[in-house]
Amino acid sequence: MSRNTNIVVVKMKEKLSFYTEEIKNSDALRITFALYKKFESNNTVNPSRSIKTKKPKILPHECQICGVPAEYSHFGAVSCHPCKMFFKRNANTEQAACTCHFDGQCEINLNNRHICPACRLAKCFKCGMSIDKIQASRQTKPKTNTLIKKKVQHQPETLSTLNLLKSDQSILTINQLTLLSNLFNCYKESQILPFTQRLTDTHIVSEFTCAMYEALVEEFLVSVYETAGAYLRSNDDLRHLSCHDRSIILRSAADNVCCMGGAFIMQHCHLYGLNSFLKAMNAKYGKHTMDIHIWAKKFIDPDVVLVKLSISLFAFSENTCCYYSNTLNNLTNSIDILKIQNKYAEVTWKYLLYKYGHYEAVKRFLNITLWLAAMNILIGHNRTLKVHVHDIDSIVEQTELTLILDDADEIIETNQ
Repeated sequence: MSRNTNIVVVKMKEKLSFYTEEIKNSDALRITFALYKKFESNNTVNPSRSIKTKKPKILPHECQICGVPAEYSHFGAVSCHPCKMFFKRNANTEQAACTCHFDGQCEINLNNRHICPACRLAKCFKCGMSIDKIQASRQTKPKTNTLIKKKVQHQPETLSTLNLLKSDQSILTINQLTLLSNLFNCYKESQILPFTQRLTDTHIVSEFTCAMYEALVEEFLVSVYETAGAYLRSNDDLRHLSCHDRSIILRSAADNVCCMGGAFIMQHCHLYGLNSFLKAMNAKYGKHTMDIHIWAKKFIDPDVVLVKLSISLFAFSENTCCYYSNTLNNLTNSIDILKIQNKYAEVTWKYLLYKYGHYEAVKRFLNITLWLAAMNILIGHNRTLKVHVHDIDSIVEQTELTLILDDADEIIETNQ
């Protein structure tokens, strides 16, 4: 993905250059720009360190507001993250309070979307965004029975993927149910499954050469790394950390999510039982790496929900920082990390209690801690593999640059 990675970074740099004039007049933006320049000087994308791929990942939709590539629908319209946050902050503002100096005729696109809030907000409503569809997390704490009933009434919409939990509200709170649903959907293994199916189908076809099968394995690995990158960019807790702490946590989180997500997929799709797959992986990473994988797979729980919760829980784990010198000592606010860990651990424990009862919950929670220990061994070994380190570095660089640009977008919109 060397050429494609450079294209993405060039486009992001072009976008950031548009903010230069704004930065000159804002202390907050000067800080963001300084962080970006520091990131740029220390993390220049090297084509030799990039993940290989056959073609760039193309997002399936355009933001209906500003026209940039977008993947998800927010509040009733397909929109990018900056437009989503703009609507979330300004939806309750009276449109009459926003004045357009050009009689409401402004064209809204990537380059000028922050200039006229009135036209941008009007376009959000015109494209179908609705105040009613803003998630309950944006609302203030309910003070009347009417508001409580309204919040519960909307619950099935927010948690449609976890209907098994809605019958018992005594263990998990509504906020915890929402978090559980979000964490479940944050790691999208569905993007990897087509590649695992091709590996399985091709394994039984004798006319496929070793080189052809290795190419399929390479595509599978690219999808694992890309899915990990998408997880990091969509995790709100990571987004809301300070830029300094986020840059520290990001590297260990990327390593952890890649290794745990990859191990989960290989076990879930029975790839460890394919001789051709193991042979190709041995050729790429070495037999010792795969021996650790095969030993550690016995700790992977068959409950997919629990595995995904574990991935999120261990993404912020202090133990995974042990391979990076002075990491914890440099955090400006380690309490924030502890709060995230505690929040994820509590949701995981309550899910186990609900589904399995106390005895089985203790056994399974112990098992996922053993899985973490096994993954620490694997991650420590992987740090000696140049090919893996280069791929992790590429994910970190792209993710950090994306989040810095999103921060700049939000600062500009907040200061308007």
